[in-house]
Amino acid sequence: MTIEIRRPELERRLLEQIESGRFRDVDEMIAKALDALYEKEQPPALNESTAAAVRRLATFGERHGLSLGGLSVKELLNESRP
Repeated sequence: MTIEIRRPELERRLLEQIESGRFRDVDEMIAKALDALYEKEQPPALNESTAAAVRRLATFGERHGLSLGGLSVKELLNESRP
């Protein structure tokens, strides 16, 4: 695959990073950038107390005999929007 860098300032920044020794080559830079993007897009991990609260909330309606009439919470929220 060939990738063309059309912005001179971006090419300069890439070369500076390689010349500084921070990265061995463009492949390593792209891999690191994609890893960072992937991690940024992941939902944050729940700590133990938050996870426990989510579990309790998930069973709240069942434990208290509540019903959404077959709707999911997401569908219920959409119903309430104008």
